[in-house]
Amino acid sequence: MSPVIHNYKVTKMLVDGGSSLNLLTAKVLAVLQIPLSRLQDTGVFQGVNGSVTRPLGKITLPVTFGDSKNLRTEEIVFDIADTPLPYNGILGRPALAKFMAVSHFAYNMLKIPAP
Repeated sequence: MSPVIHNYKVTKMLVDGGSSLNLLTAKVLAVLQIPLSRLQDTGVFQGVNGSVTRPLGKITLPVTFGDSKNLRTEEIVFDIADTPLPYNGILGRPALAKFMAVSHFAYNMLKIPAP
């Protein structure tokens, strides 16, 4: 998936309906030109890279799916971690619930209600 996050199209995002967190890497945060001083404290999480991960913090960012004819934007809370991932981030259950999205893995499609 390639949502627009903070007015920047972020490629290589994993949509994981089994994950209980939304995650962005510190590298993406640097590309978005968001200073670390904007991050709020958050707790540790486990299971992303096989061990306990202490994120740098959390931040709320606007996430947009769609195009100019039909789009939807929601404010999503992301944990920011400086950890190696094959993706730029993970959109988990909290983001999917906010968008009321349904993923169809056989068709590689994400359905989101929008006007």
